Amino acid sequence: MSQIPELTGGRRLIHEAISEKRWVSRSGPGDYVTLSSDFIQDVGETPVLPWVVTEAGSTSATGDFIDAPDGVLRLLHSTDNAAEAMLLSLGGTNAISPTKEPIFEARVKVNLSTDSAYAAASVYEVIVGMATAGSAVSVSAAAFDGFADNVGFRLGGGAQATNSIFMESDDGTTDNDDKDSGIDFTAGSYHVYKIDMTDTSDVRFYVDGVLANNGNTFDMSAIAAGDHLEPFILFARTNAGGTERAHSLDIDYVNVSWKRS
Repeated sequence: MSQIPELTGGRRLIHEAISEKRWVSRSGPGDYVTLSSDFIQDVGETPVLPWVVTEAGSTSATGDFIDAPDGVLRLLHSTDNAAEAMLLSLGGTNAISPTKEPIFEARVKVNLSTDSAYAAASVYEVIVGMATAGSAVSVSAAAFDGFADNVGFRLGGGAQATNSIFMESDDGTTDNDDKDSGIDFTAGSYHVYKIDMTDTSDVRFYVDGVLANNGNTFDMSAIAAGDHLEPFILFARTNAGGTERAHSLDIDYVNVSWKRS
């Protein structure tokens, strides 16, 4: 990413070197609301408000801070032979106005278990994005599709070997499900997932700074101004096996900004 020098009025333009050049402008802190966390807390602690980790299907799954540079929150499946899910959200506090040009970005890493018995039996799914009513957690990522408004990346969704990155959006009128980005994530490596809703009629998805829409148009222009969103990072498992600790999801940071009302 290359930055353009500061312009008049203290405004700064950021240019992303992608095939379709798109300019994103962000003014001073008074003009935009910013929700951001690098998840820097003591090892073993759980997140503090406004962040909430909700669990379903198991009492052994964990969402704790780990000993890692820059602060990392890890969602870790249990060894229970059961379906389970963990969700990082604002606990139902839908604060992000979808018509105020929100831009969402998160840096996450999927860690896959090397235990052969677990790998053969487990099916995982990851959602990274925004939705309404994020306090509702399910052992299936199908819950994400059930919300009236949602926009996000879907990782996996099949056997462990499926490292595909899909995109989807729903504004209550237009529903775009499981559009293949043509990009695969690498297990054990961080990737940056960005959703740009500056133009709700043409929502843009980026993976590591690269436009990922892959010829698809994600139109969310029918979304109501009052249908507020919240960050929604879901880590689900539909079944389990083996005796090793299961897959985990590391969240380095989450950043969302939108125009102040």
